[in-house]
Amino acid sequence: MPDQRFPPAARFHHGSDFTRAFAQGQRAHGAFCQLCLRARGRLSDGRTRCARLGIMVSSKVARTAVRRHTLKRWVRELFRLRLKERLAGWDCVIVFRADPPDHAACDAEILTLLERLLGQQRERQRAAARFPRRH
Repeated sequence: MPDQRFPPAARFHHGSDFTRAFAQGQRAHGAFCQLCLRARGRLSDGRTRCARLGIMVSSKVARTAVRRHTLKRWVRELFRLRLKERLAGWDCVIVFRADPPDHAACDAEILTLLERLLGQQRERQRAAARFPRRH
């Protein structure tokens, strides 16, 4: 059984983490949320860094603190159960733009946006391999 914890190493801790992800990451927008993905690089010994997750829910999107925390719990659960291994080496930020009607709609949109971004990243890597930069 995979590890089900959400350790501190898998979280964003500072505003600078969000700033870096927004400045350098690729974005995809959906009806309920915006997803930003940024590559983290590798450790000095060549291993892949663990995935990190940042979630932003404003009070304009969800009026009550209970609802904002519920949305964050849904995303953390999706991350722990289905995305942690898949996003190894990436920083992922999810910004809610509207309140989703239910858990399934939230999960479906996040997975769709993630597939779109990862597909774009694979295309960039293929293009870079076909057309190497000359100095």
